Parts: sequence; structure tokens; C-alpha cells
Amino acid sequence: MLLREVFRLVNLKDRLKKFAFSKGADLVGIAPVDRFHEAPEDHRPTDILPDARTVVVCAKRIPESVVMGEPATSYHQMMTVLTNQLDLIAFEVATYVEKHGGKAIPVPSDDPYYDWDQERRHGRGDLSHKHAAQAAGLGKLGKNSLLITPEFGNRVHLVSVVTSLDLDPDPLVAREMCRPTCTLCMTACPAKAIKDGLVDQEKCRSRVFLKLPKGFIIEACRECRKACPIGVTHTKSKSK
Repeated sequence: MLLREVFRLVNLKDRLKKFAFSKGADLVGIAPVDRFHEAPEDHRPTDILPDARTVVVCAKRIPESVVMGEPATSYHQMMTVLTNQLDLIAFEVATYVEKHGGKAIPVPSDDPYYDWDQERRHGRGDLSHKHAAQAAGLGKLGKNSLLITPEFGNRVHLVSVVTSLDLDPDPLVAREMCRPTCTLCMTACPAKAIKDGLVDQEKCRSRVFLKLPKGFIIEACRECRKACPIGVTHTKSKSK
């Protein structure tokens, strides 16, 4: 690769990250596709874009008071808002990449996705955003399988954009985020769905959703988010 091209790509990485921040991202990281070798078949960046070289991962913080507070309706609506905002950020990043000569495919922040086992009530996104975020140096997976960031703990929501650009990767987070002896998230889970860093999705889904009197179904449970002390800046409210 010519030295001029190297400088162009380094400068483009900085400008792309600055652009993503300007569109509302709170964290932005770059992961090379060779950090996804252990991803399940059909869930790798190259399954989404055959000539993929890097994945741009963006995070938005979830307001701590909403996570720690009581109204599940507020938490559900905030997650809906964040999902929409992240999908818009991913769209903007993808168009930015294309304007600069690359290809880019945004992966939905939440639904829809193809991989669903109805019997086990187990789903996989087309690309795992939390694993992509770990590969992009935004944080590390905790014992409750959520991404834990140094800045905001596990109170983040994520989106990824698979690109053909050959950008320098960001360094991985070296330090462990979870204390080896900590079991707070496992103890807090009302469904007892967390074990050895894995979450039994069927057990989790049995408690995470709540049907309100008017018929709305909301995402209510976030006890494992509440229990994690990493990045918490305010006193936790007591659960009912």
C-alpha cells in the first residue's frame, strides 16, 4: 500500500469517527474482520458483506436514572428511542463510507434478524453487536453477557456498520471489567437465567417482558443492568 494511501485511510478513520460522534454516538470503535473468526457461521461480517474489512461500532449511553428508576414504561420507551437513533446513526455512517469510496451495510440495532429458534426462544442478530463492540475496543463482555464499557458500565445500546474500508483497528480493552468473585448480576436475575457468562434466553424472556393492562407488551426487567456497579455515578434506587 502506498504511503499516500496509508495517510488517507488514517485520516479517513479519524474523520469517520468524528462524523459518527457528530451524529449522536457516545462511543465509536473500529474492529477488523479477523477479530470475528470465532463468530458463528452466517453471523460474521463477511456473511453480510463479502469484501468486508472492518466493522464500525457505535454506542449510545442509556440514561442511568432510567435504568435505576422504577417505571418500566420509561425504560421500554427509552430503549425504543435509542434503537431508532442508533439505526439512524448507522445509516449516516454507511452513507459517509459510500461517499468516500467504500461499501457499507448497517446491521439493525435490534429487530429484525433471521436466526430464531421458536422452541428454545433463542435468537441471534445477523451480527452480534456486543461481540463487535468488544472487538472494536469499546469494552468487555460481563458475566451477564452484556457489554461493559469503562465510561458507562453496561448502560449502553449498540449498532454496527460492516464496511469494505481497510481502517486501522482500535486497541482492545486490556483490563477485566468484572471482578472475578462478583456475582451481583447473577443473584439479581429473577429468572436465574445467568450462569458462567451465558444467558438462557428462554428463562430471560419469561421475565423480561411485561403485559400492561391496556395490552401493551414492554421490556421491563433490567435487574442485571441495575446490579452492576461499574460506571454507576448515582445511588441506586431500591427495587419494588
